[in-house]
Amino acid sequence: MTTIGCFLTYYELSSGMDINGIWKVEMMGIYGWEPTATAFMENGRYLAGSNNHCAVGKYTLDGKDIYIDGVMNVYKNTRALFGKKSSSYDVSFRGTLEGNVIEGEAKEGKRNILRYKATKIAELP
Repeated sequence: MTTIGCFLTYYELSSGMDINGIWKVEMMGIYGWEPTATAFMENGRYLAGSNNHCAVGKYTLDGKDIYIDGVMNVYKNTRALFGKKSSSYDVSFRGTLEGNVIEGEAKEGKRNILRYKATKIAELP
């Protein structure tokens, strides 16, 4: 899997909102939506991180459908994700963009799907 890709296309949504920006990422947990990362999306590159992990990858947008593929590296002892405990996960996100929110599913391999959402919180300078 390629961990970083760069597309020189400027992503502009039909609504006029630029998908490039800073996003708050949340995963559905047993108590509801849990904040998990802050992500930066710019010209096809996806970069995210928190106090216990970082992720690098690429994204493409097809109408309202977004596809994000990348590698997430965990560097603190944390809970299991996707049904296993590992220091590295090849992760795929598939979602739909509505306004400034992306909702969809994240998976590692072909199983263990988690619901996620990302909310745009700022533009990039």
